[in-house]
Amino acid sequence: MANYTSTYSERWENLTLANNFMFCKIMESEPELCRELLELLLHIKIDRLEKPVGERTLQESISSKSVRFDVYTKDDNRVFDVEMQTVNKSNLPKRARYYQSIIDVSNLNTGMDYDELKDTYIIFICLNDLFGKGLPVYSFKNICEEDKSVNLNDGTYKVFFNASACDKIKSQEERAFFNFLTGKSADTNFTKRLSEKLLLARKNLEWRNQFMTFREQFKEELEEAKAEARAEAAKEAEKKGLEQGRAEGEKNASVKNAKNLLQMNILTPQQISQAVSLPVEEVLKLQEEITV
Repeated sequence: MANYTSTYSERWENLTLANNFMFCKIMESEPELCRELLELLLHIKIDRLEKPVGERTLQESISSKSVRFDVYTKDDNRVFDVEMQTVNKSNLPKRARYYQSIIDVSNLNTGMDYDELKDTYIIFICLNDLFGKGLPVYSFKNICEEDKSVNLNDGTYKVFFNASACDKIKSQEERAFFNFLTGKSADTNFTKRLSEKLLLARKNLEWRNQFMTFREQFKEELEEAKAEARAEAAKEAEKKGLEQGRAEGEKNASVKNAKNLLQMNILTPQQISQAVSLPVEEVLKLQEEITV
């Protein structure tokens, strides 16, 4: 048990801003840093930002899949969701689509007009290149396929950052952020402030205990998910086995009946084929075996 605790303590001491737990905690506790980060990444101006909420959970209905946003916040006209993604997953585009829908539903109440929907930004900060094209950032908005100059203007934006190609970013401030994110030293005012907050965060005993609990819960949930997957796989294998056994049993019965009918020499192979649900070719092969 001591080794286990030591391992988690060491992991906590080595956490960087790229860890989503640490990222959420710092952004949630430091709204001004969160505002500056959004301005830096999106090249926009934000006058007033609501207090960011880390790991906010939203669900459209009881039967629908819930989502947990890493950092969720708003200004007067826009909604922002920032996701720290250290593992490259191919489902991120579909996740972004679903996140978008949940945000829209949660922000448009009964009686409101569609024009009251806020612009939304779904932002994934990835350490690796999701799309494999070597770009430092991939920005998406809806445009007309037939005429690229026609913008749908639905106010939805999805942005995927690729920290591994940050050297291609023109902005020195933006490059510095991604360099800091990937473990390099802080060399701008913004990254130095982030670094200071990171050092203070590691001394926060409440956050440390939450991280320990979070990791333990995650481990338990992972084991439960694995157990469910194994049970489902076993059930599927059993089902396939039963289906295969049933099919083989039916096939054997059809072959046996066909042989009996052939030996009676009453029906033609074509008639036997229809009677026992076997292809005519198989009935003819059985006929050759019987007459040999």
